[in-house]
Amino acid sequence: MWDCPLPPIVVPQWRAPHPNLTLDSSALHLWWLTLPPDVPRGVILRAYLRRYQPNLGERPLPRAAGGKPYLNGLEFNWSHSGNLAVLAVSGRAAVGVDVEILRLCPQRAAISRRFFGAALQQRILEGGDRSFLQAWTYYEAWLKAQGIGVWQRTAAQSLEHWVASFPVGDRAIASVVVLTPTPPQCFFFRPEAMA
Repeated sequence: MWDCPLPPIVVPQWRAPHPNLTLDSSALHLWWLTLPPDVPRGVILRAYLRRYQPNLGERPLPRAAGGKPYLNGLEFNWSHSGNLAVLAVSGRAAVGVDVEILRLCPQRAAISRRFFGAALQQRILEGGDRSFLQAWTYYEAWLKAQGIGVWQRTAAQSLEHWVASFPVGDRAIASVVVLTPTPPQCFFFRPEAMA
């Protein structure tokens, strides 16, 4: 059972990306993306990864044993819910991110009993759907940072990490985990902010 305190909620200042975007070893770039309905998600991901690796070709991205895509020299992860996506790119360590659109979660008690320990279940009971979604995004991001999925959770290790949850507009919540105990310098980008 996974049982840990809910992370702090940071309130990001979303801004347009710089034309000459650089990623140093202490940075974490978080992107809020609106997915157009007629463009494949893989095409969108590749377009954003080219900001960091301009010579990225068209081959499918390699995947680690747990299924997480990777590129040499670049730590990244992304998540989508509906037409909303969040991409996390870390300059230092493995990263995982998860986003969920805020909604009613009638099965939250059953899901919590299956995946979470007693203390976290109690916090979810007291905090309702929003607390459940915050816990779930943290849990998924933590697993994804390790390169494993929800159903491979027995392989998860208790590793030192930095975590934060943040709202994505007023309709979603996301959590990001970086496998380092040192807080990164976070930059929140929203391409739509350029309009």
